[in-house]
Amino acid sequence: MIYSHYFRTDIIQVLALVLFLLVFDASPLLADDTEGGETPQAVFAAAKKAGSVKDFNSFIKLVAPSERPMLAFGTDMGVDMFVEFYEGDKAEEYKMKYQDIQKKFGINPEPEDKGETLQITSETPQEVIDEHMVKRANKLYGHVDAVNYISELLSFMFSMPEMAEQPFFPYNELLNLNIDGDKATGTAGDKAVSFIKENNRWFLTAGVMD
Repeated sequence: MIYSHYFRTDIIQVLALVLFLLVFDASPLLADDTEGGETPQAVFAAAKKAGSVKDFNSFIKLVAPSERPMLAFGTDMGVDMFVEFYEGDKAEEYKMKYQDIQKKFGINPEPEDKGETLQITSETPQEVIDEHMVKRANKLYGHVDAVNYISELLSFMFSMPEMAEQPFFPYNELLNLNIDGDKATGTAGDKAVSFIKENNRWFLTAGVMD
């Protein structure tokens, strides 16, 4: 992907990591609109269609409800970095737009209380870190309409000239599908795609945005 001189390469790489590498299981605190599909194949087809036209609202409804609070957390972190390090003429305008979206949905990203902070060392198990992040996500985003919040954040980010031409979910075919109970995996292009079944509906896992 080619980005304008307004962005530093290292910031883009960090943003991509924070925004898209979301593979946690989060317990839903808010009843988002549930969609998904009857089969993993149907979910993938719907994701391909939504991604091709950047219909973020429809796309997010294909992600498992249990993972949406964490997805909102990660997306928010990514967009926050995006606007914080933006160096174009519209830097202040973009910051204001981002803050307006947060206010609209009642997002108050206050720092962690002293007792909540996890002291991470090289010995800290990954599952402990994951559990901490899930709790933090639920506290900040459990009250949020995650589908519409994430959709507005992504619409805002992809409206920037530097991002407007970037593809979203550019995968054409689902291959090597393996269904094991309430979980399924397959491949699309050079990436793995995972699915999960919740309340008798199939969904993508949040890692699909990697």
